[in-house]
Amino acid sequence: MSLWSYPNVYTDEGRQGNGDGKELCDLLVVFGNEVILFSDKACKFTTHEDINVAWNRWYRRAIEKSGKQLSGAESWIKRFPERIFLDRDCKTPFPFNLPQEPERRIHLVAVTRGSNEHAESYWGGGSSGSLFIDTKLTGDDHKNSPFRVGWVLPNKRLVHVFDETTLDIVLNELDTISDFVSYLTKKEERFTTPGLDFVVPGEEELIAFYLQHFDFKRDEHYFPEIPEGALVALQEGDWTRLQKSWQYRARRKENEISYLWDTLIEFQNDHILAGSAIALLGEATPARYERIMRMMAEETRLSRRALGESIHRVNSIHGAGKRFTRTILSASREGRAYIIMSISKPDECNQEQYLEIRRGELLLHAYGCKLKFEKIKEVIGITFAPGQEVLSSIDYFLIDFGEAPFDAEFAEEVKRRLSEAEIWSPIETKWSSRRPIPFPYKPTTLEKIIFWFKTSFTRFNRWPRA
Repeated sequence: MSLWSYPNVYTDEGRQGNGDGKELCDLLVVFGNEVILFSDKACKFTTHEDINVAWNRWYRRAIEKSGKQLSGAESWIKRFPERIFLDRDCKTPFPFNLPQEPERRIHLVAVTRGSNEHAESYWGGGSSGSLFIDTKLTGDDHKNSPFRVGWVLPNKRLVHVFDETTLDIVLNELDTISDFVSYLTKKEERFTTPGLDFVVPGEEELIAFYLQHFDFKRDEHYFPEIPEGALVALQEGDWTRLQKSWQYRARRKENEISYLWDTLIEFQNDHILAGSAIALLGEATPARYERIMRMMAEETRLSRRALGESIHRVNSIHGAGKRFTRTILSASREGRAYIIMSISKPDECNQEQYLEIRRGELLLHAYGCKLKFEKIKEVIGITFAPGQEVLSSIDYFLIDFGEAPFDAEFAEEVKRRLSEAEIWSPIETKWSSRRPIPFPYKPTTLEKIIFWFKTSFTRFNRWPRA
């Protein structure tokens, strides 16, 4: 999220003369129509002979105060989205226009630190020290409910509370912006459903529950439908069991190749932030760069597996003047295609001529993609020299074709050029299809027995005491 994350942004609320602005939040993330507000509080948990007293003091400083800050920040964004600045002097405006209603979605996240070891001691029985989720609690109910968090705000606006244990789990398991936002959104939808209550022994158990529900038609994780008036109570230990399972290990292994896609995104983001990115056509503006990187970052971890594998394959084939191309239809965004092309530099070309060749062939391939798949609306092209161990020069471009097909005359011209360049020819074109599966591994009988033996006698004692 490097390109979309802005720590310690300010508003000009109450600012007079040369005074400082007011801090909006600890971290502001703006990604398309998604806005995530973070409040980060590290507060010492001071012990007391009465655990309710100690908890209440910490809760007010670490969680309740964060909730109020986040609520105020959300209100300001809705009323004055143009009055946000990167500096306390309020001289450098926020670089992008914030999304407007009704498309805008705002998520509130409170990050807390300081309670973990005390919660672990309080619950005992080998339980983790993560904060218990209990949506039956509102307002003053928290005073006598140690290490349990419900509705932090009186209007029941959901604040996601992550502690020092669960923050790492959430961001490691949902480590793309799309996966993270999808989880926040679906959790908000379920938790705010009238008549439902949730009792969850830690955010990690909710993550385990979420990861083990997958819709194969929509290629996404989900929370299942719940009957009206139900109380959803998850057991403790599912996260631990999931981590130890063969399915989890297989998922981590399958994801390894996908991080090549992350590398491409962050490579360009670094150049954008450093001001060293170069526009091939038109004016070089942050908004222009941001759009194509955002589109690439919209891909989920699951869809990045195929993209990462394609990058690895394209990068591994090289020879003087040799071209290799992969075209991938996006699994996350209908109507989008990616073209990944590597071309080795011909011996007779200088660097400038070589760059012109590879950009021209990539552009022609993109037109061929639209010709072959009329439903394609946008093509993102990526081209580089193969055999790179350390990334150096990469070209990215976006063509927004829209929905209309090419007119007949232009289509014939594209076909002629494709034929001359031997692009999208029957000989060159090969198709393969592999449906990504979140947990793709099937265990042997012996593995099942070993796993059962390791986990069947695990006991946790995390439920609220009488």
